[in-house]
Order: sequence, then C-alpha cells, then structure tokens
Amino acid sequence: MTYVILNISDSDKHWASAIWEYTKRLWKSVILENLKPCKNGTREQIIEKETWEILEKLGKKYKDWDYILMSKDGDLVSTEKFLDMCKNKNIVFIIWWPYGLNEDELLKFWAKKVAFWKITLPHWLAKLTLLEQIYRIWTIETGKSYHY
Repeated sequence: MTYVILNISDSDKHWASAIWEYTKRLWKSVILENLKPCKNGTREQIIEKETWEILEKLGKKYKDWDYILMSKDGDLVSTEKFLDMCKNKNIVFIIWWPYGLNEDELLKFWAKKVAFWKITLPHWLAKLTLLEQIYRIWTIETGKSYHY
C-alpha cells in the first residue's frame, strides 16, 4: 500500500534528517507532497484557497484513494486502531497550515478525521509523528522488531 502525506508548509529544514530517515525506511510506501501556504488575503480567504487547492490535488492525483484528515479534533486512535484503519488501503493524509481548512467542505469527501494527540503540533512535528506511526504499522504488518 502507498501512503501520501499532503502537507501545507513552508519548510521542514530543521527536521529534514529525521523526516528523511523515516521516508528512507518506508522507501516507496510513502510519498511526501508539500504545498506552499498562501500568505495573501484574509484568514478566511487563505482557508478557502488552501482548501480548494487540496481538493483539486485530491481530484487530479488521488481520486480513488481513502483520505484521512489529521486533526486534534479527530477520533483519538491507538497504533493498533491506526493499523486496522490503514490495512490494504492507499491513503492520503492531510496536515494543514495554522489557519486550518474548511472542514465542512473537506468532510464531504473524507472517510476519517483522526488524532494521535489532542494537542496542536507544529506541522513538521505532526508530519514526523505521522511518519513514525506509518513506519510502526508497517513493521507490525511485516513482522519486523521495531514495534514491541
């Protein structure tokens, strides 16, 4: 299965080596796509622009995939539940920029809204945590010894 992390961010440069380490371990199972954040307009205009940019990307490249919106307001899931949710699926995970996204619009297309935490994290830390959990479920499925 393939996992895409669609992330609205300026840069991960301070955490690039950690992010790269998990990307390397997962090899072709994970694709990172960064969208540049919009910085012009009101908060509402930025939210709408970024929401439609994501919807356009999903419609063009990932039309028949499952989507998971990473949100502190989502269902809190354990690693084991996360594994069950991801088994045998191609999934696009969305990590948004600080202003948020138009969830009402996005949830029309969403299968799930998930949280590993109930706190707000910087986008790079959320991405790193998500990569680690994807790696963890991959090791469980393949019988590797990473997950104890």
